Amino acid sequence: MSVERSHRWNRAGFTLVELLVVIAIIALLAGMLLPALGKAKARAYATKCLSNLRQIGLAAQMYGHDFDDALPRSSHQGQSWVGSLQPYTSGTNLWRCPSDPNKRRPYSLAVNDFVLPPDPAIPAIDFSKSSRVPIPSETCYMAECADKYDNSDHFHFADPSEGGYSPDLFEGQVAVIRHLAGATYLFVDGHVAGLRWAILKNNNFLLTSRFVNPAGFPSLP
Repeated sequence: MSVERSHRWNRAGFTLVELLVVIAIIALLAGMLLPALGKAKARAYATKCLSNLRQIGLAAQMYGHDFDDALPRSSHQGQSWVGSLQPYTSGTNLWRCPSDPNKRRPYSLAVNDFVLPPDPAIPAIDFSKSSRVPIPSETCYMAECADKYDNSDHFHFADPSEGGYSPDLFEGQVAVIRHLAGATYLFVDGHVAGLRWAILKNNNFLLTSRFVNPAGFPSLP
């Protein structure tokens, strides 16, 4: 190898300092990009969950058309919404939220027990048909279960002795911050919305609005 060619070869390489600078720049760029990629992934999961709930909402409406406006029910009535809606959907992949870390349960969703048929032994207004819900667009029908809530296909909001629905107790059952500091909700009228927990946790809103209780009044003592 000639001296001239050897000189060219040496100039074409990186010094240790230059290599460290390049590595530092790559690490800095990765540190800047990863949070953005994480947010994009979270946003994609939230969009997927909204899409799943929208399809479930359409299936619930078709079910209501076939069964005199009845809303799909729970295992307490021996007619869980999971099985009732199966004929109206294209598969069971709708039942799980892609961000749900609880792998023990087969579905990530549960229904608001205020819109289930009441216990005959307990006096209560029957909101189990969409036509009986005063303002269907304001009442939540289905939401995502909190990470540790895996024992039922419905929430326990109606009876205060079983949990009620004050903010702390609501948060114990619903995955209120799973998607971008909020959660996805399906309403009785079939529309879906992503709502931030900072808005919903207002005590007066949860207890006096129609979001949980279709009647719009507190059930807690």
